[in-house]
Amino acid sequence: MVKAYVLIAIEGVDVNKVAHDLTKIEEVQSSNLIYGEYDIIISVKSKNLIDLKELALEKIGKVKGIVKTSTLIVADAD
Repeated sequence: MVKAYVLIAIEGVDVNKVAHDLTKIEEVQSSNLIYGEYDIIISVKSKNLIDLKELALEKIGKVKGIVKTSTLIVADAD
């Protein structure tokens, strides 16, 4: 099991809607609004790194309004 945090920058859409839409993705464990360069941080879990890549590119990256992401893989996940 791979656990990661994804920082997400939003442009041109309501950040609350994007945060809500992200929680509909099965692998997303939580979603929080944050201050700074990024607007949202989500916690995700996937079976392996290949599934994490697909999650980032195919599911998260295609949500309308997302312009940039940064994925931080947890080193000490259970």
